[in-house]
Amino acid sequence: MKITLVAVLKLIFSIFSFLIASDNSFSQAERVSVAKGKGAYQCLPCGNECDNSSFTQTGKCPHCQMPLVKKATIRFKEISPADICNYISSHSNTILLDVRTREEFEEKADPNFGVLKNSINIPVQELETRIGEINHLKKKEIIVYCSHSHRSPRASYILTQHGFRNVINMSGGMSVMKDKACIK
Repeated sequence: MKITLVAVLKLIFSIFSFLIASDNSFSQAERVSVAKGKGAYQCLPCGNECDNSSFTQTGKCPHCQMPLVKKATIRFKEISPADICNYISSHSNTILLDVRTREEFEEKADPNFGVLKNSINIPVQELETRIGEINHLKKKEIIVYCSHSHRSPRASYILTQHGFRNVINMSGGMSVMKDKACIK
């Protein structure tokens, strides 16, 4: 009987899959996680490293507990804090959406990272219930930001799921802003 390498690998994979699926000490997301870049699902953007992990089906991220969503539904761009002031000055119609708390937006929080000039504030926790307030901006370019880029990726995702077409997340957030030219 001649056994090929492919047959051996298929057998090993089958055994491994069975063991993982039958081991209840793993979470559902860990049982279905696959090598980076191979799955169709990923963590609802939370700004952590787990945003780069891939999974084969829905569930919850084992790291941040955010829901797993289809990768294809994550359709926003990124801009760095180093580029933000120049970008804003050359794109005057861009809407700036600060998704931090009201206290952070009003610069009453400690630490105070500042606020981009001409920003509007809708905290990420209120975004879905207040989306109607900005529906008229769906065709505009919107830059979303927060303090550390943990809330803004989630807000960017929410916006795209509600039909906003041109959403840009400021990676890193206000905590890493060096250029103070566009801060009020």
